[in-house]
Amino acid sequence: MLTIFFISFAIVAALSMAISLMLTCHAWEHLRYVRGSCGIDRTAVSLGRVGLIVPCKGVDFTLKENIRSFFDQDYKDYEIYFVVESPDDPACGVVRKMLSTYSHVAAYLIIAGESTAGGQKIHNLLSGYHALTADIETIVFADSDVAPQRDWLSQLVTPLDRISVHAVTSYRWFLPQRYDLANLLLFSINAAAMGMICSRRQSVIWGGSWAISRETFEQSDIPLQWSRYLSDDLFATKKLNRLRLNIFFEPRCVVASSSDCSISNMWEFLRRQCFMGRWYLKKSWLLGVVHTSLSMLVFWGGLLGGAGLLLTGQSVPGSMGLTLACLLWIQAGIRSKWRQTAGDLYLRTQNPHLQRARWFDVCCYPLTLTVLWAALCSVAAQRFIRWKGIGYQVGQTGKVRFIERESSPHTTNGPLVVGSSLALSQTKQSEMDEGPKLSLYTQENKTKVRSIRRRAA
Repeated sequence: MLTIFFISFAIVAALSMAISLMLTCHAWEHLRYVRGSCGIDRTAVSLGRVGLIVPCKGVDFTLKENIRSFFDQDYKDYEIYFVVESPDDPACGVVRKMLSTYSHVAAYLIIAGESTAGGQKIHNLLSGYHALTADIETIVFADSDVAPQRDWLSQLVTPLDRISVHAVTSYRWFLPQRYDLANLLLFSINAAAMGMICSRRQSVIWGGSWAISRETFEQSDIPLQWSRYLSDDLFATKKLNRLRLNIFFEPRCVVASSSDCSISNMWEFLRRQCFMGRWYLKKSWLLGVVHTSLSMLVFWGGLLGGAGLLLTGQSVPGSMGLTLACLLWIQAGIRSKWRQTAGDLYLRTQNPHLQRARWFDVCCYPLTLTVLWAALCSVAAQRFIRWKGIGYQVGQTGKVRFIERESSPHTTNGPLVVGSSLALSQTKQSEMDEGPKLSLYTQENKTKVRSIRRRAA
């Protein structure tokens, strides 16, 4: 019986080591790709007028700076569409102030109203999409909790000029504001996930920073099918993959995102990400469960079992178990070192304040492995998730079956444009009595133009 146990453990260990070695090779290839991409002096290409859609909900400590960065892009021809659920959202006040300050870019504040069929974020995105002016040729989506650099927009849309590229995405790089356990775990797990899902060949769309031509977006039927689902980016990834359309990862456009969370917030965030993967990229989620389960078994089994065997005088099997655990830890540390080097290229600087987070990522593999494994397994049978205060229950196909939310005394039937930088600047200068006209794009009539009278808030 003991022999069978050792043989079984040896087989599991061989599988785990093989997967770990492949991940290490992938991490090296990822670093090579990032170095090559960032080392090329590439001239940005103008792809016509760009519509930048930014869904907002609530106010965090970086919202004002993040919104300012969207107005400070070096791309010459673009519009911004900030979308909120209701006029009571605290983000409305911040957005209105920024609209009144930065009038050099056409920007609009849109009230989307409550979603009744799918995720609120997707509902907001579709409201922004339907409000795009008729001359928009490229659509860019971004989250309000990121702070892109000045060339982010131009670098993000430039690869779309290639025939083989149908969508372009980047990813977030967390910047911990406090170096406690929650923020360090989030930093480490996010960096590891980024290294696995972003590559030169095929990538997963991240909803906080991606671009697609309007033509491809419409022909893929994403806007027609989005409204019943919960995950905007993973559904879009799944749809484009089915159509064999290439998703290009652009390292130059990786965006910084400040993090300041508690243990409960971190755990909720990780479980939500795993929940989305469980329902919209099931194969990737299952591979993650298998990999982390094998690693947990070999690492903790080798470490604790090996130590126990050594204490009982069985030096050979005990040493082998400890060696396997150490090999997994060493490979994880090497991968961490390489992705932290890539992180300096993403941020285009070596941030000395991140040194503590880097060391945590390199040294604390047992803890990050355990937390990630627990998060992946915890959503195996889960159908209900709460996101931004709204509860969603999904069906077998990933469609939202039930939405649970608190009743709001001020319900707005959107979409409704309630402010714009153009209108506010014109009001200040008293140049016009009429507000600007916005060409509303609808699926029923793509050329229909509605004249909307703007009012300054």
